[in-house]
Amino acid sequence: EGTNIAIVGKPNVGKSSLVNALLGEGRMLVSEIAGTTVDAVDTPFFYHNKKFVLVDTAGLRKSARREEDIEIIASFKSHQSIRKADIVLLVIDSVMGPTEQDATIMQAILDSHKAVIVVANKSDIGKKEIVEFRKTFKDQCERVFHFYTDVPIVFTSAKTGHGLEDLLEKVEWMGDKLSTRISTSQLNDFFFETIRKAPAPVWGVKNVKFYYLTQTFQRPPAFIAFANYPDGVTNSYRRFIIKNMKERFDLEGVPIRIFVMKNRSGANA
Repeated sequence: EGTNIAIVGKPNVGKSSLVNALLGEGRMLVSEIAGTTVDAVDTPFFYHNKKFVLVDTAGLRKSARREEDIEIIASFKSHQSIRKADIVLLVIDSVMGPTEQDATIMQAILDSHKAVIVVANKSDIGKKEIVEFRKTFKDQCERVFHFYTDVPIVFTSAKTGHGLEDLLEKVEWMGDKLSTRISTSQLNDFFFETIRKAPAPVWGVKNVKFYYLTQTFQRPPAFIAFANYPDGVTNSYRRFIIKNMKERFDLEGVPIRIFVMKNRSGANA
């Protein structure tokens, strides 16, 4: 029951401190030594009468640095938590900015088809040290996470409590969006209006013809489009459909997927 929230990120970005701040009590061990939070602890809490479950995890480390058993265990538990989660909070030291290691973690989250919110922690320090701090961080995210450009970003300081209410509101918003249901008639009105905006994909020498679109029961939302030549639907065309769908149904930041299958009648015309 409730929405599972995994907290992941590199060591020493403030994951355990963030949990303490969100829960309002020191339930997790906080240390300046990387890798001390090894055991994942599930902690339920309520926000606006909705149940959420926090799973605090150890930081993911680069493979080359995994000399010790504790790091191997910590990494495994983080991947385990991602698979278990509905929403993943990717915590980043906002002063350091996102790195390629963060990009690897982000890709693992998306590969698991999980919703993700970037938590720019230590923003109290960032505002003091970096000119146009928020714009700089967002520009960095756009560059490093170029494969997922509409990821939600919340600026927080686990130390001062700044931004925690914004984070909880975004988590609540995302939790609601994950359960979005769109009627088949609405989907197909949107779908056929959208595919007219761009040339049809081509398979060999024939145009790909779409028949209809329907939603699956997966969470986050996923959809199946039926077509005569599914292999002709390129990734770029999927991105075009997904971008328009997010704009139409207010799903920006939600990792939706579209599968394309052979139309059931088997016709190729």
